[in-house]
Amino acid sequence: MKKKLIVVADDFGFSEAYNYGVIKAYKEGIVTVLSLMSNMGAAAHAVRLWKQEAEDACMVQHTNFVQGFPVSKPEDIPSLVDEKGMFYRSSSWRPENGQDKKCTGDVVPTAEDCYKETVAQLERHKELTGKYPIHLEGHSVMTAPVKEGFRKAAEKFQIHCMTMPEEETERMYPAHELAFGNPEYMSAIMRGTRPEDFFEDRLGLLKSPFEINVMHFHPGYLDNYILENTSLTVPRCIDLETLCNPKVREWLMEHEVELVDFKAVYK
Repeated sequence: MKKKLIVVADDFGFSEAYNYGVIKAYKEGIVTVLSLMSNMGAAAHAVRLWKQEAEDACMVQHTNFVQGFPVSKPEDIPSLVDEKGMFYRSSSWRPENGQDKKCTGDVVPTAEDCYKETVAQLERHKELTGKYPIHLEGHSVMTAPVKEGFRKAAEKFQIHCMTMPEEETERMYPAHELAFGNPEYMSAIMRGTRPEDFFEDRLGLLKSPFEINVMHFHPGYLDNYILENTSLTVPRCIDLETLCNPKVREWLMEHEVELVDFKAVYK
């Protein structure tokens, strides 16, 4: 079975410097999808770059509950925001299992608040780009209430969602998130993905039993906002270099992997 691969550049709109790297990864590398954080201050800059440099790229929604300010009024989503009206950082969220090293606090956002803010960010996405995305996914945290909110929003807008069951439906083919349940993949992302991670199949593409597979990366440049607001810094530059490495594209071609975007999941 020939495989199809969706390569997503997460966090588009996180910062201006980062945005430039995402565009480079699309134009010169193997990225096929730009995933927009529509609530962020640099989201408008990201959309301008997209329109100027890569308007043919598939733009989807990178729904964010842990960085910056929400699109919703803070009083409408009280479980997601602090006293300043900013999102609680992921470290403030209560973990759902002992393996979660990112969430170490006691905040438990509700599914209803997650749904409201997901819808608000989808509406902002349309304001910025002129249309709703064909796919939505999440940034940083993925708890049961988040998944419930995503499923409800995906049903409302009739779009694909990263938390959908991996099974064929009347409208869509299944798309397998290679990061889910793959500690080698997550380790590569946290240190920066290198060409060897592809060549030695640490990311699990060749082992996957699914036809359509999804990989997420963080390809971009650094600026002060990135350095002050996330612990994931240098690995972004490493991802960018790897995704633009021609040997990675050659490896995909040798294994007959077709690069596609989320339009491929729709019948």
